[in-house]
Amino acid sequence: MTDIRPEHEPTARPPRARDRDEREKTARIVAGGSITEAVAGAGAVLLAILGLAGMLPVTMAAIATIAVGIALLAQGGAVAARWSRIARDAGYPGDTRVEMSGGVGAEVFGGATGIVLGVLALLGVLPGVLLAIALIAFGGALLLASGVTMELGSVGAGVGEGGEPPLREVSAGASGLQVLAGVGGVVLGILALLGGLSQMALNLILVGLLVVGGAVLLSGGAVGGRLLSVRRR
Repeated sequence: MTDIRPEHEPTARPPRARDRDEREKTARIVAGGSITEAVAGAGAVLLAILGLAGMLPVTMAAIATIAVGIALLAQGGAVAARWSRIARDAGYPGDTRVEMSGGVGAEVFGGATGIVLGVLALLGVLPGVLLAIALIAFGGALLLASGVTMELGSVGAGVGEGGEPPLREVSAGASGLQVLAGVGGVVLGILALLGGLSQMALNLILVGLLVVGGAVLLSGGAVGGRLLSVRRR
């Protein structure tokens, strides 16, 4: 009986090549989420500045809130999609992975909450109260997700030449920035909530959105830009 086989049988990729492919995929997804975060953060900063300048402050605050929500949701969703890989590259044991995944969930939840509250505020439903609550949610999400941002340094390991984690310093700086912005967002949100519907409370919300938007702009741009530069090497 004639043995009919392809002239060249496909060979399985070696483990090292498959590992590199997975790292490339993770870097690509996280970079996309970070760039989206940066773009949305830039929009939030611009809208907050326009609101502080007196141009439809409530409307600008509501749209800026939606923009920040999109930023957090984009980055949190990208990290969540590859979290098991990121946690493994970072060397976390199983229990720690579960604990750190709470930060990823907080970022996704905070972003989704901000979008919903921003839309309701845009429709005129208790804008002062809802925007202040959204700002507090953003601040809390940034605080809880700062540890996850720190570990994004493991994403670049093995992607660029030399195999070193080139994102470590960048992700550490972004994590620290998120902590500061998170604390500022929570404090300003609480003060605005206590201020009711006053103009001062609205200004506090706009300042808080400016701080949070600036943080996601800088952290998303730094991490996303660094990942893209590593992938091109």
